[in-house]
Amino acid sequence: MSVETEPGKTAPLPATHSQLGWYLAAGIVGADIGTSVFYSTGIIMPHVGFAAPLFVLLVVLALWLFKATYQEGTSVSPLNGGAYTMVLQTVGRRAALVVGSLTILSYLATAVVSALSGSLYLSSLWPESPWPLWQIALVAAVPIVGFAMLNLFGLKESAKLVFAISAFHFAMLLVMDVWGLYVALTQGAHWERLATGIGTITPMGALLGLATAFLGITGFESAAQIVEELESPAWRSIQKVYLAIVLLVTFTSPITSMLCIVMLSDAQLVTYKDNLLSGLAYVLGGQPLLVLLVMNAMLTLFAAVNTAFAGATGLMTTMGKQGNLPPIVLHQWTKKIQSFKGYPYVALPFMALSTLMLVALPGAVNQLGEVYGMAFLGVMVSYSVGVILLRLYQPHKIARSPYLAKSIKLIGKDIPIAALVGGVLLFVAWGTLVLTAQHARDLGVQLFLAVLLVMVFYRLGQVEGRMVKIPDLRLGLGRFRDQEVLPESLPVYVVCTSGAHAARLVTIISYLLKKHGPDPVEIVLFHAEEKDAHGVVSEALQRLVSQQLEDFFSDRDFILTVKVLPGSLVEVLPEYKKVKSIDTVYIMTGRIAERSANLTNHLANELGLTVILLDERALPKGPGAWFQQWVEGFRRRSRED
Repeated sequence: MSVETEPGKTAPLPATHSQLGWYLAAGIVGADIGTSVFYSTGIIMPHVGFAAPLFVLLVVLALWLFKATYQEGTSVSPLNGGAYTMVLQTVGRRAALVVGSLTILSYLATAVVSALSGSLYLSSLWPESPWPLWQIALVAAVPIVGFAMLNLFGLKESAKLVFAISAFHFAMLLVMDVWGLYVALTQGAHWERLATGIGTITPMGALLGLATAFLGITGFESAAQIVEELESPAWRSIQKVYLAIVLLVTFTSPITSMLCIVMLSDAQLVTYKDNLLSGLAYVLGGQPLLVLLVMNAMLTLFAAVNTAFAGATGLMTTMGKQGNLPPIVLHQWTKKIQSFKGYPYVALPFMALSTLMLVALPGAVNQLGEVYGMAFLGVMVSYSVGVILLRLYQPHKIARSPYLAKSIKLIGKDIPIAALVGGVLLFVAWGTLVLTAQHARDLGVQLFLAVLLVMVFYRLGQVEGRMVKIPDLRLGLGRFRDQEVLPESLPVYVVCTSGAHAARLVTIISYLLKKHGPDPVEIVLFHAEEKDAHGVVSEALQRLVSQQLEDFFSDRDFILTVKVLPGSLVEVLPEYKKVKSIDTVYIMTGRIAERSANLTNHLANELGLTVILLDERALPKGPGAWFQQWVEGFRRRSRED
């Protein structure tokens, strides 16, 4: 049972692209998690034998825990980035860089493993003439390059194709499962294998079987990477996405696994040990169904490549906005080519890296698959930990969340049950894989350190350093004018401004001084330069304040501060709050009122402060008494010049 609060209190950032319907997002997630039926039973059997379907069932039941965890996480913090964003907001930027690197590695492995596996499935149609590795790699490069090009047009365009493939895949599985159950119940099957398998499970085999079975839900986290792209309210869309996926996987995966065990003969289990579902298709429908199944497998695995592109784009653009990746990853070609609404400087480098791994490791698909599994489980563990920490340390976000999973009282705190239990299961599975898969672990560590090294090399000094390199301009007015050390204990009101216009700023400051009464205050004019303006706005604001605006308010006791930082408002204002105590934030109404309202709600959620949207059109016009003071000061300076 869940606890729901008033919808709409947590708003996502304005979408850059056309927003995705929940069914398109479900198609993106389903394309990855739907591929598990092609390999999960086969990789579990060496550990637990014919009991493999039981472990598939246990893992799909655990999906309901992960569903609640991800619904809460995306409701509390509706930002792209998944586990990276969770850890960034709770543990800190250094830990987030590690999780971000791990997530990028998982998506690179997703793209390469899915492309290679799809190519291998296609090659299985010609068993008499096995393909050489170069031919398998060449075919595998087609979906990597193809989806990179398609993503230049935007996520929605590629999602439509992937949705069609996912819909066909699950429809075929449902038909095969229903028909297979009918055949098994009416014509007989090896039901005794299930009891035999359960009776031969060893403790170590059970641990390894459970850990391996978790690889059957890879891709589940992908929806958390594209929250900002979903139709509003995003938390509702996420609920629909995960409900659809979990229902489909809960029904199809255990039944498909069981049918593979009970329907195939001993000889067929050996022949089809690497692709048991192909054997099931042959048993149920002969060669025609086998060919259709192979084509389905190829298309679904190729579609999973797009899931990697979608997840990597959501994550890397978020990291770019926060200064953890070069801002070039946010570059679009929309102005040059109107139909190109995607992010080319994410899609194209991701394509290049995936292709490089494809060329370098065409025969290491099994090792890469295990690397992917370890990275994926590590990412999901991080997300579960992040959700728990949000409950513990950020109550202001929890209070605004439209959805909270059921919790339990531990050490006097509300702990989400799903995140706690699911996180422990995931950690055990992750630890088991890391300790037992030595070759894959060594390869994974090398790839992970390479990604992390590149990211850390760029990241050093990027965000925190800007706080030091671009100092505040602080002016004491009234009785503070001649003080060398200005007080830090005054109430602080931050005004987020988009430029340096004297009349406009005087009107706003005058309004705030009247609104907050005669007591001394500090007003911070805060501006975030989203584009590389080379400090133009910073210089203009500082010059305006130091040369003109102080004359407006010479008789009022308060401090006027200017703070300009490169980056987006969503990125830099929370960073500024870490070094500056803030009481209230004011945002001016932009050209698009809905975006301003969404931004107001989002900042209130991130900062845990009162954020007020000021409609400048409703403010008193003219600076009143301060205007005459400014005129007199301007004339005095003119005479002195």
